[in-house]
Amino acid sequence: VHSNDTVRIFDGDFIIESGDDGIHADKFIAIEGGAVDIRKSYEGIESADVAISGGRIAVTASDDGINISGGADGSAFGRPGQNAFAGSNTKLLSISGGEIVVNADGDGLDSNGSIEMTGGTVIVYGPTGNFNGALDYDGAFRISGGLLAAAGSAGMAQAPSDGSEQASVGIYYPQTQSAGTEVRLTDAAGNEI
Repeated sequence: VHSNDTVRIFDGDFIIESGDDGIHADKFIAIEGGAVDIRKSYEGIESADVAISGGRIAVTASDDGINISGGADGSAFGRPGQNAFAGSNTKLLSISGGEIVVNADGDGLDSNGSIEMTGGTVIVYGPTGNFNGALDYDGAFRISGGLLAAAGSAGMAQAPSDGSEQASVGIYYPQTQSAGTEVRLTDAAGNEI
């Protein structure tokens, strides 16, 4: 799905397989409902600004899962290089609702600006290579609501910004953990949180 301007999804079922972006708009992408299943892509969802307020979204990407105003594309049949973005200068990924699952070999959520999350559920199965992270942003990541769980390589790991209204926990291990490893969070008295 490609637009030189705006893509808005209100409803419907989308099953997408692409050698390049699953959904791309030069200016703005809004997803307010429906079911979007991007089963194969280089970058799953990419635009200058993205706002997700509803729907069920599953993204599988060989590079970034959701990318805001991002970098050089080395994929793309016959059109590698810098993408042209016509959006605002905010470069914002805004999540206020919906259920989002990202499985990315590159960055899971990647904003060359900022990320704001006020609601919804976001699960990121991030990269295992140290030059990418489950979360990657240049500005700030302000979270005030919703559920976020992001796992991936610790090489470039970022967590939501310290000034966020909602607290978060960043856990780092000195070596890769095996699949199925149990993680327990406890308070000072040993009670599971």
